[in-house]
Amino acid sequence: MTSIDKMAIAWSLGIVAIFVALAASGDSLQGIADVKAPEPVVRPGTIEEPSYEETKPRTDPFADLAAEIKGQSKETTSESMSKQDKEQKMMKEQEKMKMQERESPKTINVSIPSGTAAPGCEETNECYIPYEVEITVGDTVSWSNDDTAAHTVTSGTPTEGPDGVFDSSLVMAGAIYEFTFEQKGNYDYFCMVHPWMTGIVQVN
Repeated sequence: MTSIDKMAIAWSLGIVAIFVALAASGDSLQGIADVKAPEPVVRPGTIEEPSYEETKPRTDPFADLAAEIKGQSKETTSESMSKQDKEQKMMKEQEKMKMQERESPKTINVSIPSGTAAPGCEETNECYIPYEVEITVGDTVSWSNDDTAAHTVTSGTPTEGPDGVFDSSLVMAGAIYEFTFEQKGNYDYFCMVHPWMTGIVQVN
């Protein structure tokens, strides 16, 4: 047997030995894979229910701020409404007072000044002071004779004479004559004793 044959035989034996080793390792790995994991031992009466943590609802970090702003807006709205109500109430009260002032009859005083028995007062329209008065229906004009002479307060004009609406007849010194006007219009009047004395009453 030559040396070459010996080397071939040796190579063949080495290859066979390698395959045998690989086969042995494969059987060992299969045995390890077949080994089952031990099942857990459960004792009766010790089964615990799975615990679930209560999930807390997520809170809006801006919820408190929004609620505060909403509350402030409500307060502001209520304050503005209360101010408007007060203003409207005051306006109504003022209008009511004005209406009462208009509705309540007034008395306007007219003076027959001293010295009117002599001509001259007509040049400055001071025979009756004030010369012209403006009133509303239902108001009263009160003429007081502050002169020493007697005078009259007669509706009409010196040129056309009395018109019959009102006439005081003679008003003595210190006396008073009053007349309430129930109809609107312009009323001229004069003194029948001293015809240069004239005045006007305007009734609205």
